[in-house]
Amino acid sequence: MPFVVAPIHRRSPLLLRRRLRALGVRDAAAVLRDLETSGIDARVDAAGAEYAALAPAFAAGAIYHAEGALLYGVVRGLEPSTIVETGTASGISTTYLLAALAHNDAGRLVSIDLPFAAGADGSLEAIVPGTSIDHYDASPLPAGREPGWAIPKELRERWELRLGNARELLPALLAEVGEIGLFFHDSLHTREHMLFEFETAWPHIAPGGVLVADDIFQRKHDALPVFARSVGRPFATFGNLGIVVKR
Repeated sequence: MPFVVAPIHRRSPLLLRRRLRALGVRDAAAVLRDLETSGIDARVDAAGAEYAALAPAFAAGAIYHAEGALLYGVVRGLEPSTIVETGTASGISTTYLLAALAHNDAGRLVSIDLPFAAGADGSLEAIVPGTSIDHYDASPLPAGREPGWAIPKELRERWELRLGNARELLPALLAEVGEIGLFFHDSLHTREHMLFEFETAWPHIAPGGVLVADDIFQRKHDALPVFARSVGRPFATFGNLGIVVKR
């Protein structure tokens, strides 16, 4: 069923506007027009084409335009002072988040990433020494590129990147930044790891804030609904994204 519904979401501007309104974005149509005129979609498409040329043996793992638009819209509507993201890779999702912060002229994004580079022979090369990852879970960087290489330079002033495993870095980062308006999970999508991140981030999300997770259907497990039940909140989906709002 998710593999039927997700493409429908991506093809329907009406469903995108409805989801954003349900998340508290007052003038979703105007927000989406701002994104359309910003040129962000074209820039992430160009980065995707560059990735395909530089690392043809791998998929970029980039977010779809519709899911990017939802992230952009949520940030525009919430106006969070702090966003925490896990899993940056080339920086496509990060670009949508930062574009919204730039339009709000407020807020910051702190990202955790455990990056790997695409080897010429199809191997994965660790950037953080002593780390490893299964090919199935990797969105490797093209050789010679840094995490977030696709993020436009003019959007980077509100961004901070920390390299390492989220299991090691996330608790301390959240304790450091305090309350956050949005948590975005896009790192390792195993059930165990997703639940770890959700349970770690939730106490730090402000009332009215949002937890968003990408690729919730990738491994066909129940991490999102199990977590939502545990905190007594409903969850929603849009494309490959899962969403839980804190009250």
